[in-house]
Amino acid sequence: MKIFKEAFLYLRISLKDQFMNYLIVDLNITLNGHKLGFVQETMNFLALHHADSEHEFHFLVNEPLKKSDSNKFQVHYPGKSYQAKFDKYSGLKKYKEQWQYIAVKAGQLDIHKVVLMEFDLYQAAIGFDKDTAFDISGIWFRPYFRQKAIGLTLFEKVKFNIRRVQKKGLLKSSLRNSRLKKIFILNDQKTVDFMNEREGDRFAYLADPVFDYPCYKLTNIRDKYLIKDDRLIFLIFGYMDERKNVVNVLKAIEKLSKTEQEKICLMLIGKTAEHYEATLLEAIEKHNSEIQLFHIDEFVDNCEMEALFSQCDLVLRMNINFFASSGIIGLAAKYDKPSLVSDYGIVAELTEKYEMGRLVDPLKVDQIKELFSSFVKEPDSWKIDGSAYYRDHNTRAFVENLLQLN
Repeated sequence: MKIFKEAFLYLRISLKDQFMNYLIVDLNITLNGHKLGFVQETMNFLALHHADSEHEFHFLVNEPLKKSDSNKFQVHYPGKSYQAKFDKYSGLKKYKEQWQYIAVKAGQLDIHKVVLMEFDLYQAAIGFDKDTAFDISGIWFRPYFRQKAIGLTLFEKVKFNIRRVQKKGLLKSSLRNSRLKKIFILNDQKTVDFMNEREGDRFAYLADPVFDYPCYKLTNIRDKYLIKDDRLIFLIFGYMDERKNVVNVLKAIEKLSKTEQEKICLMLIGKTAEHYEATLLEAIEKHNSEIQLFHIDEFVDNCEMEALFSQCDLVLRMNINFFASSGIIGLAAKYDKPSLVSDYGIVAELTEKYEMGRLVDPLKVDQIKELFSSFVKEPDSWKIDGSAYYRDHNTRAFVENLLQLN
């Protein structure tokens, strides 16, 4: 029986150049960031550019997608009983349950390749799956190679190192599964090369995409928030937690002169992590300066996001202990907006490579203050041309490489 099964799998694989049946999976979309955009824009691109393809594309998600009319694109959702089962657990147990459901769904749909939009979650489950009947690829959002313990207490550094060892173990576990064919890493060729040298040729570079959302009319941000034309808009965007470094940004602003402060509007836009709410609100309440400050504690839609990036003046991306790629600099580049970023990690390297802004130690308030002062006094000296980055990180580069459609 095993021989017949292996022969059948071989036949399916040998025919994949003529036809591939894909299952693109994200069962953990939450509306506190823009993960939904990765899946939705992948479908939109395929519907526009691969509608006549011989392949079929199935999407398995937990949030509604705007579906293409073509029968080559099917959207599947876990039923209430499955979702209740997932919600009952957390951590590795939850993702084991999800992986078992993915495998069942893949079997029902006769899938050739499962594409995980967040590979990180399923490493252990993939490693323990001894009977995988389809190829696997996915995006690894949090590779450990670049991570370092920065600005932490001794106890936190010990925890950090333990977690790093755990991450190595999880990856090793997943690599035991021979059906795991490709692990994509966003924007980081250096990590790809390092991992391929150590673990074999299973890692690949993937452009962190800058999507073009269909927004026909953008909100006028200055009119909406009554921001005067003589104030420069500083934008911190995305899920708000301690990594966003808001406290040090506020401290740096307090060190500016009153005249400089009067020329700034700081916008904090994004849902706040529950554990960080008290810290952030306390920092805002205690803040004493002449800036205009807006804290919008909610998820904003794609068109509001586009309006914010197109009309701001400086994008702040000085995250603490964050080493991976970020879509924030891509959105800034799209509209030729300079970014002020942390001086480590892939974001720093890309900012320097494409000349998209300036770098700073995110823990040094005086350095941040000096760069704020520089921007307020001479914003024209910070001008950038983000077209090269925008071109290299378009939707086509993302989708066709992820699904290996070239």
